[in-house]
Amino acid sequence: MFKIYWTDEAQQVHGQETTELVQALQITKEKRDAGHSFVTMVSENPQHAGKPGVDTIVDGKTPDGQDYDWSKAGRAGRPRKNDRIITNKDR
Repeated sequence: MFKIYWTDEAQQVHGQETTELVQALQITKEKRDAGHSFVTMVSENPQHAGKPGVDTIVDGKTPDGQDYDWSKAGRAGRPRKNDRIITNKDR
């Protein structure tokens, strides 16, 4: 289930529901294109348990046993331990 909410010119809040993602995205686009403000779409997955994404890493593994070596520090430009660094000699 997807719910789309928007505010009209009189600052009245409206909503619409659909079970289809494509239709929800179309409605959201139509409301924005029509000039409505605070257009948003929300969904709740009843099959989902826990927080989205990886919330626990133990000994470098995710809860399902997959290797996990991502780090924000490693993505900020600093080379990681196993990164290949290209120098002018390598070019």
